[in-house]
Amino acid sequence: MSSMLESINVINSAIRTGLVLVFLAIFGGGGYWGYRQFATERGKFAIAERELLGLQDQLGKSKAALVAAENERKVLETELAERVKQIERLQTSLQLLKVDQRLARLDVLSVELGSEGKPTKTKVRFTELSPAGEALSAGREFEFASDVVYIDNWIVQFDDQFVEAADIEKGTSLCLFRRIFAENQAPEQAYSLDEIGMRPQAYARGGAMSDFEKEIWSKFWDFANDPEKAAEKGIRAANGQSVSIQLRPNMSYSIQLRASGGLTITPLK
Repeated sequence: MSSMLESINVINSAIRTGLVLVFLAIFGGGGYWGYRQFATERGKFAIAERELLGLQDQLGKSKAALVAAENERKVLETELAERVKQIERLQTSLQLLKVDQRLARLDVLSVELGSEGKPTKTKVRFTELSPAGEALSAGREFEFASDVVYIDNWIVQFDDQFVEAADIEKGTSLCLFRRIFAENQAPEQAYSLDEIGMRPQAYARGGAMSDFEKEIWSKFWDFANDPEKAAEKGIRAANGQSVSIQLRPNMSYSIQLRASGGLTITPLK
């Protein structure tokens, strides 16, 4: 009986030992598996964290690049707007430099021919015009013993910067019609058109002559001979200029002044 009990105890002890070993094996294996899983997940988390930090860094760089691009866009827009203005100013300036202002009209009233078929008497009418092209007076009539007529003038040209800026006083060349005569006529026998020092009719726009204009015409030859004095007034050139044309019967001619240049006489259609 005693032996049987001892055998039972041994068996029970072996069973308990086996169960403990099984438990330890299961627990140890589970712990190792759990540790492996934890380590794996922790590694994945670390990788994900690094990737997140990388993405955040890229996002920061992208935001900075976007801000820089936006600032550059604003700068380019500003530069473009300024260049557009410069182009518009340049186009306006070029247009102003090419503007022709009608100052007078010369109408051929009659041309009489001599026995040899050469003109012996030409009758004309000289009419000064407003900037709008309207007659400022009824016009003056003259007779010449030739069909080639000269119109003598004083011309004042200002620096282009004033013309480009459409300056009120210096935005266009000035012209004073002095006299008209034929090719076979002595200049001292020429007909006077505008009195020296008086306001040219072409610039009579309803107001008194400015002090600037009075000084220009009263000291015309001083400005013509003194470049420094002329430069103080913005004058590029002051000189006499004559235009001439061979007149044809029943024709009319336009006398024009370019803003930055001199005088021309051309047939009217």
